[in-house]
Amino acid sequence: MAFKEDRAAEFYPWQERAYDAIKDRNGILSAPTGSGKTWVAYRWAGLMDREGRAAMPVGRVIFTAPIKALSNERYLDLKGMGFDVGLETGDFKKNSDAPVLCCTQEIYTLKYCGRPNQRVVVDEFHFIFGDSERARAYIDGIRGTHRDSRLLVMSATFGNPGAVKDYLEEMAQRDFVLFETSERVTELVFRRKGVKFSQIHDALVFAFSRKGVEYTAREIARTRKRIPREDRARLREMAYILEVDQVPDVLLKGVGVYYGSLLPKEKLLVEMAFRERVLDVVVGTDALSLGVNLPAETVVFAQMAKYFDGPLTKNEFLQMAGRAGRRGFFETGYVTFIPKSRCEHPDYDTERLYMKLLHAPKEPARIEVRPSVGMLLRKERTYEEEARVVASCSLPKREYESVLGEIQETMYLINRTVNFVKDPKARRRLKRALGDLWFDEMSVTANIASAHLFVKHGVPHALDLAEVLRREERNYLQALLKVKRYANRLPDGYSIEGLDQVDREINAIDSTVFGFEEKIGQLKVSEEAWDVED
Repeated sequence: MAFKEDRAAEFYPWQERAYDAIKDRNGILSAPTGSGKTWVAYRWAGLMDREGRAAMPVGRVIFTAPIKALSNERYLDLKGMGFDVGLETGDFKKNSDAPVLCCTQEIYTLKYCGRPNQRVVVDEFHFIFGDSERARAYIDGIRGTHRDSRLLVMSATFGNPGAVKDYLEEMAQRDFVLFETSERVTELVFRRKGVKFSQIHDALVFAFSRKGVEYTAREIARTRKRIPREDRARLREMAYILEVDQVPDVLLKGVGVYYGSLLPKEKLLVEMAFRERVLDVVVGTDALSLGVNLPAETVVFAQMAKYFDGPLTKNEFLQMAGRAGRRGFFETGYVTFIPKSRCEHPDYDTERLYMKLLHAPKEPARIEVRPSVGMLLRKERTYEEEARVVASCSLPKREYESVLGEIQETMYLINRTVNFVKDPKARRRLKRALGDLWFDEMSVTANIASAHLFVKHGVPHALDLAEVLRREERNYLQALLKVKRYANRLPDGYSIEGLDQVDREINAIDSTVFGFEEKIGQLKVSEEAWDVED
């Protein structure tokens, strides 16, 4: 059963109420995962009329997302609706002057937030509650949004929506209308009995490490026969189109794996095969909960505690559980767990944590922003001024003295490292370059090493920079992509040579990075041909 996106024109009553509440206003839309927030956003942005037909917007519309994969999906969805749409994610740009733009939050904050007369949809806002590394980009973008533009902030449900509304009104200096609902398009049933590996079908299964994902996938696959010959042939054809050299054995038994260090083409193979139902199970990390379009009947927890962060919060649990069910295919979604899971954190029991979270309240949203080290190095702000910004932009607000102490300690460590350069003139050049070039996506060590390359070579080679970055990245491709993002935000007076070689290296490793649209088009053509043959 291949999955086809439901394009029914009718809106649910809650979607009508939500639209009526937020139309022509700045809005906060808080609704469960899988409830249908996107269609409300399309109407709010002027991209869809009351009958559900695509409509040309008045003014520019921007959709932001926390990860590149979601921006890619939104781009393809809007393009499929017939819109002139662009995409920009830091390491990739296409048709970025289009009237509808999909981009990551960092790109919006860096390039577009100050422009007037835009309608801006900030999707998956709850992402920042657990990611202080990225929170600053969200908050700076919201604070910097032009007064003549409108904002729609969308999030899964959380524990203190009123406080978040007050917080956003203070950050954006404008009024917001809050619409909150617990309604879902499909029913969600939390089962109190766990499942065996052999009982897992039509499911997303969560574990929180590569080792845990691979172990769970193998155990599920061990209980199965190989998928039918025609499905194996289709899987290999998809792998050939995407240039995936080897299809893992577990995929040949209908079980996909999904974690951070996979190449984009490997993730895309799993996503597309699951949508076509060549695979019916995907075992992955919590990256699966970020809205990637993988329709499943059941969500299974193979793990309820992360190795470094401890047990899942109620909000994280609901975000992952909400992936169960899909209108038109699985009208009821089910949530369950694997008892005595061997990939669970050794200090916890999966069943006990699962049962505990069923009755736990939602936690209040918390937002922790980090200081802008680049602004401090460039002396655009004093330590005291930046401490006040960080303290006031956190939710709940933090104590000024505590933040100031953290900033002083961070800057002391940076200055101490820079002071290892004995020559005063070279030290000044390094410090100036470090301030000009500081990139929040990189560690202190990587920032200093990168600034050293500019001081030493003037115009460093992109592949030398990639060698610096690969020490801290999951794989070489991620290092190359970070070089692209770094190069695209260099200030005047700085440049990198060899970026064409970076593009060639990226394409050699994974041609879907820049050519994902063409590859997906080839997959759809081959799927249609496959359907005709059947």
